[in-house]
Amino acid sequence: MGDEHVQVPPVRYYEALARARQGAGALITTGDGRIIMIDTTYRDFYEIPGGAVEHGETPAQACARECREELHRDFEVGRLLAIDHQCDPGVQGDSVMYIYDGGSIDPQVLSGRGSDAEVAAVVAVTPEDLDSVTIPRLVDRIRGALTARATGAVYEAENGRPRR
Repeated sequence: MGDEHVQVPPVRYYEALARARQGAGALITTGDGRIIMIDTTYRDFYEIPGGAVEHGETPAQACARECREELHRDFEVGRLLAIDHQCDPGVQGDSVMYIYDGGSIDPQVLSGRGSDAEVAAVVAVTPEDLDSVTIPRLVDRIRGALTARATGAVYEAENGRPRR
């Protein structure tokens, strides 16, 4: 009598699960520690190279594709450095943002503009200047990724703040 179990059809079960868009970027630095960033044509702040994960693509694959599109060269996508779970009740909805290690590069190789019409310029920014060129949650994510790279850890955040 009390052992009745209501079976939920798989379609209804999966429709009820959380859906989160994903983004993946690369932490690429110069020999002197500056961070490679993108001045996009559609935002008023700098981004790290990267973008949205497309259907059927892993975050690491998206990171490689976006770096190729924005920087017009292939990058070895290294280990995961940072992950940020963001809850947004608005139109954009929840998201999970990944930062992978993109290694170090001579900024002269990247000077100028990428092959993507969305890229106004490729710039190298010191960690100290991050607050003046991008949004706070990305500043925290990048700084967390820098620390993770140096320590061998992974930085995890929720809504842009470190999860402890």
